[in-house]
Amino acid sequence: MTRIEVADGVELHVHDIGTGDPIVFVHGWPLDHRMFESQYPHLLDEGMRCIGIDLRGFGESDKPYGEYGYDTFADDVKAVLEAMDLDDVTLVGFSMGGGVVTRYMGRHDEAHVGRLALLGAASPCLIERSDYPQGLPEGALDDFIAGARAARPELMTQITELLFHQEQSEELKRYLWTLGMQASQQATVAAAETFRDADLRPDMESITVPTLVCHGTHDEIVPFDVAAPVLDDGIESADLVRFEESGHGLTADEPEKLNRTLTDFVREA
Repeated sequence: MTRIEVADGVELHVHDIGTGDPIVFVHGWPLDHRMFESQYPHLLDEGMRCIGIDLRGFGESDKPYGEYGYDTFADDVKAVLEAMDLDDVTLVGFSMGGGVVTRYMGRHDEAHVGRLALLGAASPCLIERSDYPQGLPEGALDDFIAGARAARPELMTQITELLFHQEQSEELKRYLWTLGMQASQQATVAAAETFRDADLRPDMESITVPTLVCHGTHDEIVPFDVAAPVLDDGIESADLVRFEESGHGLTADEPEKLNRTLTDFVREA
């Protein structure tokens, strides 16, 4: 475990274990790096190095009052990769983290990244636009934002129920509830406004590295048709893997399949 200073004196918590090919994980909203605990043991057993970043405002990282946009998150990721002297990493983003890494690739010209994995990614757009008819209806995410403002415990309960297609234990749901409640309220609200409003298509179109797109076909948070086919078509080097037994939380719904898919991707891409 380590703490790395990024911009403006903000320190991020970084979970760094193992040796070998580095895989850098960027979590979803409003969780932290521990959401990947069903992935770490398998990848470590396969001889890989797992690095999980808690984004500013979330987990054990600093929680300043201020900006929680994709540019800020992407700049923080770059600062971590450079501070740790990492190159040729596999950069993995789940949900909002998928948006973060999409912006990173465009904003920072794919620096330090050899492969990209987008898991249930909230990318490139979530809300319907005149030139993006497959998006969610306008206002579809506003209840999440209102809940983050007024009733975070109830919001987290709702999220843990929506995450999965498979039956999951109450203990897992309570654990994820706890992770979400560790986030800053202001960061939770502001980051949700970020992923609601973002249009990452220019960043998506700039991606050239081998890219794995994994998405649950039963996803109720980022529906499959809103994002996965767009990423598959919009990234020339993309390979789409459908998770037929998963909702949004494919990390827990089909962990064995996801772990095998990630391992094969790192070794073969």
